[in-house]
Amino acid sequence: MSDYGLIVKNLSEEIQIDSIYRNLSLSQSGASETISNNWNELDPAAGDYWTRIALTSSALPPLVLLRPDTDNFVAVMAFVQSGSNYVNVDIITEYDNGPTTIDWQCYRQNLSGSGINYGILVYNSAGALCFDSGLQYFKIHSIHSISLDTPPVLPGALPTPSYGDYEDISHAGISNPYYILSPGSQWMHATTGEPPYVPSTAMLWKIGVKKLTSTSVRVGWFAYLFDQSDSIADTVNAGYNPTMKLIVCEP
Repeated sequence: MSDYGLIVKNLSEEIQIDSIYRNLSLSQSGASETISNNWNELDPAAGDYWTRIALTSSALPPLVLLRPDTDNFVAVMAFVQSGSNYVNVDIITEYDNGPTTIDWQCYRQNLSGSGINYGILVYNSAGALCFDSGLQYFKIHSIHSISLDTPPVLPGALPTPSYGDYEDISHAGISNPYYILSPGSQWMHATTGEPPYVPSTAMLWKIGVKKLTSTSVRVGWFAYLFDQSDSIADTVNAGYNPTMKLIVCEP
C-alpha cells in the first residue's frame, strides 16, 4: 500500500500504480530471433544446446516474455550474470527438430525515464521512478494453471519419443500475445546400457510453449538434450515437475 500520494487500482481493487511498487517497463525486444539447438552427442564441439541473447547489463533482474512459432517448443533456460549484473538470457528449443524463431521482450524496473514533456511520473520516497506514463508496461491478459504428467521413460538407447504430456490453452480474446511460463521445470532419464553393444543414454526435458494458432498455445514437455555415453553409472528417472503458470500478456 502506498505511504503517500497517488494510488491507482483496477476494477478488482488491485493496486496498479502507487509510490511503493516499481512497475516493470519494456527494456529491450527482439523480432524473428533464431533459436538453435546445436548439441550433437557425437561431436561435442558442434555447439551448445541453448541460444544466448544479450541483455543490457544491469543489476535489475529481467523478466523475459516469449512469442513462439508453430514449429518448436521453446523455454527460458537461464539468466547469465557478470558480477552483479544480468547480461544474457539463454533460450532452449528441441534437440531434434532444427532451429525456430521467436519474438521476445525484456521488462525490468524502470532503468530510466522516458523524457516525456507531459504525462504522469510517480517516484518513491527514495527518489526512484515507480511509474512513467511515457514507458511501455506489460499487461496480463489471463493466467492459466497447468499440471502435466512426467515425461515418458526413454526406451532403451532410442532418442524417442522427444515429446511428453501437454495441455493446449486458448485465449480467444487476444491474438499473438507474449507468454511467461513459470516456475522452472527439469526432468532427466538416464539408462545404463551394456557396452560395447548398447551405450548408456541420457535425455533432459523441460516444459515449454509452442504456438498453435494466433489464439492458442501448447504447453508441454520437450527433450532438449540427448546423449549416449559409457560413463552413465545409474538409471535415473527424476526431476522437478511443478504446477505451471502460463501468463498470457498483451503484445
